[in-house]
Amino acid sequence: MAGIANAAPDLAGLDKAAQLAALRRQMASIPGRRDHAPTELPDPIAPVPESVAETVPTEAAIAEPLTATLRARSLRTILTPTPLSELLPHGALARGTALSITGAGSILVGLVAAASAAGHHVALIGQPKFGLLAVHEQGGDLSKIALIDPGQADPLDAASICVDGVDLVVTTVHDRDVPPTRARAILARTRTHAGIFAITDGRMPGLDLTITSRPVGYGGIEQGRGRLRSVTIETTVHGRGISQRTGRYTLTAPSFGDRRLRWEPVAEDAAVDLGTDRLAAAQ
Repeated sequence: MAGIANAAPDLAGLDKAAQLAALRRQMASIPGRRDHAPTELPDPIAPVPESVAETVPTEAAIAEPLTATLRARSLRTILTPTPLSELLPHGALARGTALSITGAGSILVGLVAAASAAGHHVALIGQPKFGLLAVHEQGGDLSKIALIDPGQADPLDAASICVDGVDLVVTTVHDRDVPPTRARAILARTRTHAGIFAITDGRMPGLDLTITSRPVGYGGIEQGRGRLRSVTIETTVHGRGISQRTGRYTLTAPSFGDRRLRWEPVAEDAAVDLGTDRLAAAQ
């Protein structure tokens, strides 16, 4: 495996002040976490100037080392996998954006993989079942990922610290409604520090984007037997200032000689098997 995910200090048994102090020390130890971020940002969903939009990195750039050129390309955006880049307004996520990601886990895995492979740091808060192996298989850099277990504490406490210096923060909110005052504080910090903030469950006012996905097909399993080779995901993106967009993409396991999973678009008129029993295994 190319790297191992960084585990944050064990926060169990610590009071709130001690937990936040430990997280601040961990964040301060991340090298160069902000040297490619801008000091000022436009509205996260506003049109990006053409000169900036043209510098959004392509998937081919994922394999490049984090050079000064690649840092310049990432000034206002964070790279996303194909199922999202084809649906987002500028082919990437604008810094300062807050969003929710729900449904099939492959989309979130792809986002983390693309961001970490491009050199961005990622914090995963309260995500014990997150597929790190899948991130590696999609080309992600596990050394850029920090795992944080908030224990019984409010995960938003950890998230509010991480957004100060981590490029992409993904957190649970325990399937609850985030109070408007708390949401405004998190959103303000996200915009000020030019990060991306995402929740994977629950409801939060003021989000810029909502990304939902579901598996609609599979490949490799016939009559209850075989090996799962691919999953077709339908993804929908909508949010402030953009119309709803939906696309279908198939995530295919590497064939002999390949090393990475790959995303491929599905033709609009292609038939998709919607068998619910076997889709449960595919998801």
